[in-house]
Amino acid sequence: MSRRGVVMVAVLMVVVLATMVAMGLMFYMRSEVAASAAQVRGEQAYHAALSGLRLAMTVLQSAGGDMTVWYDNPEIFMNQLVADDGTNRWFFIVYADDGSDVGVMRCGATDEAGKVNLNTLPAESLMALPNMTAELASCLMDYREPGADPRPDGAKQDYYDTLQYPYVIANGPLTSMDEMLLIKGFTAGIIYGEDANQNGLLDPGEDDGDDSFPPDNRDGKLDRGLRGVATVYSSEPNTGTNGRARINMNGSASSLSGAGLPAQALALIAAYRADGNTFQHPSELLEMQYTLKQSVQATVGGAPTTLPPGSVIQSGVTASNLATVLDRLTAAADPTKPVVGLVNVNTASAEVLSVMPGMDANLAQQIVDVRRDLDPSVGTSIAWLYTQNVLTADQFKAVAPYLTARSMQYSVRCIGFGYPCGRYRILEAVLDYSGSTPRIAYLRDITQLGLPFALDPDQLERTQ
Repeated sequence: MSRRGVVMVAVLMVVVLATMVAMGLMFYMRSEVAASAAQVRGEQAYHAALSGLRLAMTVLQSAGGDMTVWYDNPEIFMNQLVADDGTNRWFFIVYADDGSDVGVMRCGATDEAGKVNLNTLPAESLMALPNMTAELASCLMDYREPGADPRPDGAKQDYYDTLQYPYVIANGPLTSMDEMLLIKGFTAGIIYGEDANQNGLLDPGEDDGDDSFPPDNRDGKLDRGLRGVATVYSSEPNTGTNGRARINMNGSASSLSGAGLPAQALALIAAYRADGNTFQHPSELLEMQYTLKQSVQATVGGAPTTLPPGSVIQSGVTASNLATVLDRLTAAADPTKPVVGLVNVNTASAEVLSVMPGMDANLAQQIVDVRRDLDPSVGTSIAWLYTQNVLTADQFKAVAPYLTARSMQYSVRCIGFGYPCGRYRILEAVLDYSGSTPRIAYLRDITQLGLPFALDPDQLERTQ
C-alpha cells in the first residue's frame, strides 16, 4: 500500500474515533440534561406538594373546629393549580383514606385525636387493638416507660443489648408510629396491616392470599393495622373554651370561688377534700353524693356550717351544668401542662371508641349514630354523651377521663405533580396546633410508596 493510502486510512480512523467521542459526549450531555430536567421537575413536584401542606395548615388553623370544611372538601383540596411554567402545569391533591369505608378516598385531613394514643392508653385497653397480644403490649409498655425492670413478657434495655446490632431504647414516649419497629415483636405487618403502600385502599396485591408481599388473608377486607386506629401525637392544652387554664379542683377553696360553679358543687368539693379525698376527674361530680366520715366545716346556704359524720351531701351537678363543670375544672396538679392522649368523641370511629375503658362495640356504634345529627354547639363538650341519654352517669364517669371534644393535631398527605410530564412527589405530615403557633410535628417523603391512586389527566382538563 502506498504512503498516501496509509495516511488516508489513518485519517479515516481518526475521524471515526473523533466521531465516536463526539457522539459519546453528545449522548452524555443529553443524559445529563435529561437527568437535570428530571431533578428540576422532581423539585417542582416537591414544592407543589409543600404548597398543598401550606394550604391545609391554613384551612385547619381557621376552620379546625368545622369538620365539614377539612374532612372531605374537593373544592379546595383537589387538583389545585400551583404554577404553569410554560411546559408543565403543577398541581396538588390533599388526600386521605376513609377509615370507616375502606376503598374510599377523600380530599381532606385526618384527625389524630380520633385515634387512641399509644403513649397513654392503659395496658388493658392495648389488648383490644388489632393484631395486639399480651407479649406485644408488655413490650410496648416497657419501651414507653422509664425504668430497667421488664414485665414478665416484656423487654427493657438488657434485651436490646443482646441483639446483633444493639441500640438504646427510648424508655419514654414514642415520637412516631414508625418508631414501633424498634420495639421487640412489632413488625410492619402488625403496624401497617395489609396496607403496604399505606393508601387506605384494598389493592389487588393486598388481597390475593398468595406468598407475595404483602401478606394478606384474602378476606376482601383491608387490615390497616395499628396505624389505622392509633397515634402518638394527640395532645391539647388544659384550657377551657375561654382559653384560660382550668382550675385544679384539688387545690385551695379560694381558687375555686371564681370558677362560676354552683354553690352546692363547691360545698361538696370542699367537704370531700376536707375528708381526706382527692378527685381524679371533674366528671366524678356528676350526680355525686357523698357520706362524710368525719365532721367538716362547709358552707351551706351561704353560711359556714359544721357537718357531722354520716352527713350526706350532693354535688348538684346534673345534665344542665355538666358542660360548665368539665370546661372549668381539672384534677391535674399542674393545669399549665398539656393533656396527652385524649380521644375526640366527635371524630373517632366506632372501632376506636370501643377500645375506651367501659365501652363495647354496641355502645361505640350508638355514639357514632347519635353524633351524626348532633347540633354543632352541643358537640363542643363531651357532656353530650350524658345529656343526649347515650351513656348513664356511671358509664360517662368511667370513660370521660379519656375523651375530649376538640382536636389539635391532624395528619395530612399531599401529592404534588406536573402535567403532562407526570412527575410527582408525595409528602406526609402531622400538623400541630396545640401551641401558640402552628408547627409541623412530623414530615416524611413517601414518594417511594408509589401513587396511592391513578391521576386522571382528563379531569385536569375539565377542572382547569
